[in-house]
Parts: sequence; structure tokens; C-alpha cells
Amino acid sequence: MTPLVKSKLHHVLVRHEQGATHMADGYARASGGIGVAMATSGPGATNMVPASPPPCWTLLPVVCITVQVSSKVLGSDAFQEIDITGITMPITKHNVVVTKAEDVARTLREAFLIANSGRPGPVLVDSHQKTRQTSFR
Repeated sequence: MTPLVKSKLHHVLVRHEQGATHMADGYARASGGIGVAMATSGPGATNMVPASPPPCWTLLPVVCITVQVSSKVLGSDAFQEIDITGITMPITKHNVVVTKAEDVARTLREAFLIANSGRPGPVLVDSHQKTRQTSFR
């Protein structure tokens, strides 16, 4: 079993990344908590972008997590590689690229703090594929 299946997190499978971001936005509005959406790199990550401005404009805490191509091919115009941090910089409160597996848990904790502190807003955490197998405990 994966760490997500064994965790107390409630995962909702959506069929489109833009819908996931809208759901995270709706969750933040309805609950007062932090909404979370996840996507793969390339088209998955860019599909999240059209939904990203509303949390920014309405001051809602949303954390978007994307997984980038392998570190070995990053910067080589690899299949589905996209500069998602560059694309989202104007519409997020903060974004970060995680390059080491040991930094994933700390970076995610910081992302939630940043999204909900001061003036709330969306935060993007982009990770390289070789860091995907890390437990988020």
C-alpha cells in the first residue's frame, strides 16, 4: 500500500486537473481550511493554471502539488517537461521546486504555513520524479 492509502487524508479522484483545483478552491471556501490539488507535470500541471487565479484574487489558501520529469532530463525539453513554477509565479503567493527527497516533507509543511499565513493565497510545490516515493509524514 502507498503512504497516501494508509494515511488519514481523504483523497478524491477527479478526472481533470482544472476540476481538482476548483475543488480545492471550493473546499477552502466552504471549510475555512486549506484546499489541496495534485497533478503530474506537463499537461496535468498546466491544466491547473486556468483555475488558479480565483484563490489568489479571493485570498483563499490552496496548495497545488505537481510532479516534474526526472531530475536527469530536466532542462532538456523532455516529454511533458514544463516550467510550471515560471508559469504560475504571477498567480501564486509562493512557489517552490523540491530537488531532494529529504526536503519534501519540510517543504510541504512550509507550503501549508505560507498558504494560510498573513494574506492567504495559493502555493505551488513542484517536485522531481525521483522524489515521488518519499513518505510525507
